[in-house]
Amino acid sequence: MRVAPYLLSAILLAAMFGTTHAAPTSIEGSWSGSGIAKFRNRTDRMVCRVNFARLEQKSFRVSAVCSAGDRRYEQSGRVSSIGGNRYRGYVFNAQFNERGNVSLSQSRSRLTVSVSGPRGSANLTLSRNEA
Repeated sequence: MRVAPYLLSAILLAAMFGTTHAAPTSIEGSWSGSGIAKFRNRTDRMVCRVNFARLEQKSFRVSAVCSAGDRRYEQSGRVSSIGGNRYRGYVFNAQFNERGNVSLSQSRSRLTVSVSGPRGSANLTLSRNEA
């Protein structure tokens, strides 16, 4: 009957390590997903690939390539942690010479993204790309 405590300990350790692995603590890395963009009174479905590279402890460089139909958009910028799982910053689109404000909320391997600029806005849901 001594096997039961060892088995229970092994199950608890596996659960603890599994939980730690399942909840990333950083947005660093590659993400992809889709959402809706509104630009000049037009609404389109967008698909995006986004990469976050660490600049400082709480700041990340953003580079994104998005497409809506046959149109392709490239953005770059920077976001910083504002506490917990939330980030704020900006993205810049050289095609249109426009800067937009961006806010992110992370929940495990999912990011909810909102971008707003002078002529439009976008709301996206991104998932972490596995290496």
